[in-house]
Amino acid sequence: MASALTTLPTTRTVRWLSVGLLACFIALVTSRADAQDYSLAIIDTEVLPGTSFVLPIEGTWGDDVDGFTIALSFEPNPPIDNFDLSVDNTLVGELDPDFIIFNLFLDQGEAIYAVLFDAVPPFEGDTLPPVGFPLLIAELTGSIAEGLPDQDIDFSFTDGVGTPPQDNIFVVDFESVLVTDRTNGRVEVRTPPPPTAPFFLRGDVNMDVLIDLADVIFHLNYTFGSGELPGCLDAGDANDDGHSDVSDAIYLLDHLFSEGPNPWPPFPAPGADWTPDPIDCENPLYYGAI
Repeated sequence: MASALTTLPTTRTVRWLSVGLLACFIALVTSRADAQDYSLAIIDTEVLPGTSFVLPIEGTWGDDVDGFTIALSFEPNPPIDNFDLSVDNTLVGELDPDFIIFNLFLDQGEAIYAVLFDAVPPFEGDTLPPVGFPLLIAELTGSIAEGLPDQDIDFSFTDGVGTPPQDNIFVVDFESVLVTDRTNGRVEVRTPPPPTAPFFLRGDVNMDVLIDLADVIFHLNYTFGSGELPGCLDAGDANDDGHSDVSDAIYLLDHLFSEGPNPWPPFPAPGADWTPDPIDCENPLYYGAI
């Protein structure tokens, strides 16, 4: 009767198994390292309330790409009008892929962008070739309502978006490469600071923040003599007729000594010129918001 034999691995066998496992491990690490050639980035964009914006999405890839999927998350129902996606200004659009879909779920704060370059017969093996540097692959577009307060609208690359769930991948040789190198971005809504204007006191010709006889003398000295021009001709235009001449000196004398009308605004406190004219104010008392 034959007896059952148990064959124990020899030292050589164990050594070859170890080498095989090591080779598999190296192949796995190499495959994962290749994924480092793939990245996605959203480029921050600043927009004024009442205007439109373009939020660029850039990608890098290390091999010919059959297609890709981008999955985004953001705050539900963001304050964006006419929210859409465009590939018009991208290499993706120039290659005219067979399949492009943009699913937008505003209530859930999710969006999915999927592209397949060769999806219908005749299958010709169209792909997206690598270029070796970040390249624009999509543009999120929209507009911001007038009066919206300053805020950041954040967009993040998020796996598991939608039903069935979609991840951020590039497809290479019919296999998915998960993109782990990701840079999120935002739309920065910013209201510009109020414009500044030269502030002066009309009638304050010598710019000492007083209106008195010295201003009349200063005015007459540069009007008829060789006196220095004031740093702010607008201040010497007491009657605000767009000219600094003898009529302004007479106007100031009438105001100071004959109960004549006040100089035109800005008066009695410094401020901006209310009326456009060719008179300027190169050296105002200070600059302030209009």
